[in-house]
Amino acid sequence: MLRYLAGLILLFIALTPAVSAQEVTGTIVGTVTDASKAAVPGATVTVTSTDRGLVARTVTTDSAGGYVATLLPIGNYSVKVETTGK
Repeated sequence: MLRYLAGLILLFIALTPAVSAQEVTGTIVGTVTDASKAAVPGATVTVTSTDRGLVARTVTTDSAGGYVATLLPIGNYSVKVETTGK
């Protein structure tokens, strides 16, 4: 009986980190273009959780206008883009 109990305790300890390490997240990927469909590099992209009302990520577009906001908790988001005119 003691061996059985010890085995269950070891099994519980072994499985606990695997269960707690699982976190569900998502990623928002996009490209910012202007009215003529040209890429907009250096734009500030703000991703806000509409469920919580908190800014989740602020990223800057790359030379091709692309951006990636990673490790976002699952939910609903709004995306706002700001840049200065040339």
